Amino acid sequence: MEPAREPVREPPARTRPPPPPAARPAPAPAAPRPRSPAEAEGRGPEALLRRSGSGYEGSTSWKAALEDTTTRLLLGAIAVLLFAILVVMSILASKGCVKCEAPCPEDWLLYGRKCYFFSEEPRDWNTGRQYCHTHEAALAVIQSQKELEFMFKFTRREPWIGLRRVGDEFHWVNGDPFDPDTFTIAGPGECVFVEPTRLVSTECLMTRPWVCSKMAYTT
Repeated sequence: MEPAREPVREPPARTRPPPPPAARPAPAPAAPRPRSPAEAEGRGPEALLRRSGSGYEGSTSWKAALEDTTTRLLLGAIAVLLFAILVVMSILASKGCVKCEAPCPEDWLLYGRKCYFFSEEPRDWNTGRQYCHTHEAALAVIQSQKELEFMFKFTRREPWIGLRRVGDEFHWVNGDPFDPDTFTIAGPGECVFVEPTRLVSTECLMTRPWVCSKMAYTT
């Protein structure tokens, strides 16, 4: 007896996968927004926030630019001030007064608002006048009785002063006329010198010390 055969199994039918969904058409690109005249000229929002080649953006950069301009102006003002100070110091140095701490030069005597120089060497009147001129001074011009008393007090060698006869009248070297009611002058000479108790005129070629005077430095 033959063995029973197993029935032949047919393979299951293959199912087809569902077709893929149809692709949706891409949306059409939006039409570009028309540009305003300000944006066309480069003055739109982006241009306001970003300046070409300036290296800064937005309001913070505007502040930085303002601070930079202020700093430059301040530095410029300081430079001008320093230059002016140097010019003033140069002018004062050319006149022999850099700090102007002392009212009178060395070896000069202060009285009132004037500086006086009493020479030691005897010279004629014109030589004494030239010496005073080279030191930005003049032979002493006495303007009051107190100043004359000061001259008497510090004078022991009868020095020349800045008074000289012009014609029939005496004139000070600064051009002021001499007031005979204030001072009296003895002697027939042309140039005047100081004695301990009076003024005396004599020949200008006589040699004697002299007194220079000029205004004191003020700060």
